Amino acid sequence: MDNTYQIVDNFVVDQDGVVLGEVVTEGAIASQEALEVVLERMADVESQLVALKTKHEAIIENCRKLEVKKASYLAYLRGVYSNPIEAYAKSRLEGQKSRTLTTPYGQVSFRTVKGGLKVSDKGLALATAHKLGMVEAIKVTEEFQISKLTDEQRDAIATTLPEGFEMVPDRESMSIKVVN
Repeated sequence: MDNTYQIVDNFVVDQDGVVLGEVVTEGAIASQEALEVVLERMADVESQLVALKTKHEAIIENCRKLEVKKASYLAYLRGVYSNPIEAYAKSRLEGQKSRTLTTPYGQVSFRTVKGGLKVSDKGLALATAHKLGMVEAIKVTEEFQISKLTDEQRDAIATTLPEGFEMVPDRESMSIKVVN
């Protein structure tokens, strides 16, 4: 349980001073009615939490849609203005040592990008490397998977517990689900 709260005048208050709810007293659950009262309170709070999360997700989704529209317009502006910006900036930088034109709203920089051999299709490049025997250029990744062991192998490892393994005992867990 997160203990980043304090009790003030019979209310649970977080570290920012926001009231989270009323103080409740911990005690034994001695009857079905008491259990139902506690679960109902938890269900009410969980419903409020679900509602908040749903609202936040809707707001985030709407913001994403707005971002897509703005990104699309930005791509349009870059497409329209890239060539004129490049021509103007190159003319302004002609004969100067600097390769960057700076304005209050941004910079236009030029740099040489080194060319060379690049992979355009990973699958085809891998097949070609295999076909031509270029095995030193192929990366292989390994991973141990307990689920692939036979019962005998699993028992042998469990009995000897070699380095890199541990036995985790069974444990009981409890979950509380409330309606929302």
